[in-house]
Amino acid sequence: MALEAFSKLIEAIKAGPKEKRLALQFIGRFCKNFPTEMTKALEAIFDLCEDEDVTIRKQAVKELPTLVRASPETLPRVVSILIQLLQANDTTEITQVQGSLLAVYYLNQIETVSEILNEIQRSQEDLLRKRALRFLCTRIGVLDESDLSKDVEEHIIKKCKEIANDLDPEEFITVIKLLSTLKSMQTLLARQELVNMITAQCHLEEGWNGEDTDRIATVAAFMNHAISLLSKNVHSTKFVTFMLDYVVENIPKLPLSSDDKLDLFRVLAEMCPYCGEFENVKQRLGKLFDVLLTFLPKPQAESVEESTSTNNETPVFEFSFIECLMYSLHQLSRKYPDFLIAEENEEKVKDFRLRLRYFYRGLSNYTNQLKAAIDIKSNTDDQDEQKKSRLIAYKICSNNQALLRDLCRSPPSFKTTVTLSWKPIEELKRSISESDGANGNSKDNASNKRVSRPEQAVYKPPGGKFSNDASNNRSTYTTTKNRRGYYQRY
Repeated sequence: MALEAFSKLIEAIKAGPKEKRLALQFIGRFCKNFPTEMTKALEAIFDLCEDEDVTIRKQAVKELPTLVRASPETLPRVVSILIQLLQANDTTEITQVQGSLLAVYYLNQIETVSEILNEIQRSQEDLLRKRALRFLCTRIGVLDESDLSKDVEEHIIKKCKEIANDLDPEEFITVIKLLSTLKSMQTLLARQELVNMITAQCHLEEGWNGEDTDRIATVAAFMNHAISLLSKNVHSTKFVTFMLDYVVENIPKLPLSSDDKLDLFRVLAEMCPYCGEFENVKQRLGKLFDVLLTFLPKPQAESVEESTSTNNETPVFEFSFIECLMYSLHQLSRKYPDFLIAEENEEKVKDFRLRLRYFYRGLSNYTNQLKAAIDIKSNTDDQDEQKKSRLIAYKICSNNQALLRDLCRSPPSFKTTVTLSWKPIEELKRSISESDGANGNSKDNASNKRVSRPEQAVYKPPGGKFSNDASNNRSTYTTTKNRRGYYQRY
């Protein structure tokens, strides 16, 4: 084909739909023979990427990798255009854009990744940034070793670190997810590096004013994504001390829903097993201990006269909150056992144990009721949902029982290991099965059950949502009241 004929093909893109389609086919086929016309050819195809006809747009997008193959220096502009085209509304068009981006990636992996991340950093369009990051996660981050070499991974890591401070919280979490999937980031040092990135993004050194719910929600989201990276050698110490210093005592006062408050306590609970050594143990554990006490009502007085004269309120046991707080205290006290046996804490711990034993009495009967309900075969979907809710409720109660037994010992013991109730249902089933087997076969567990009980008014568990019409899978539920006037809440 002569230069003049190729030039006429480029001009044909201004004609009708048929001419445009034909011109696209031949421009892509012959562009490599006319390097001097490459800029014009590129501009012509770019124009067709914005054509009114979606089929023409998709065909133009499909031809872009051909231009890069013919002229590698066009790659930055082509990647830039393709990233912008990810904002399209048509799903088939987005699929074609992703396919062309992937084709360009295979032509030059490192440069393509660089240009995608550069475009994310430059752009002010939220949709563009989020879809570009999603493309990296779902189409490039999942490639096998032959298509995603160690050099490319290291380049992705380097570029992601460079742009981290320019990302909003949602985008930063997406980048952490991407980096977490890379083979190069599976080593101990690499996981520590990711945790350090998250810690830096949280700005924990700035503290918290106890009122900014948006900031604490962002920090909690970051912490949630750090949990999977933690281990006995990758610690959560900075996160845990931040929560103890600034957050724990303020959570009950925040203008948040009960579920949101519970989520904050859950984050702390999941962080505590990986906490290393820290300073100011007395003050920090003291705050956690005091908050737990607020969720454990004092035993009710025996006589009616004494009850009416000193306390007109009925007790509320929020089992899900108690599980989180008691687990956190149990995990941290394992590292610092002297806290619960310190002489200055003697009276507080004595009161704490009285509250725990009162709490235990209600737990025992209700746990047995739930276990019996779980064993009943379900025949309908509604009954299956009820069973799931009861399974979660049962796990909350059995966790509280196990932790309580340890803490009521003198001195306290920290040998018990529990699976937190919000873990996946199958994991809970295994945990419940194992704990039931242990209780049946272990003399030590049998002796643990013998918790001394003071002569106080008995907390009688009511027939609540978990025992009758449970259908909600959340582990926090509305309060129910039984005929004796006692309350329970999950």
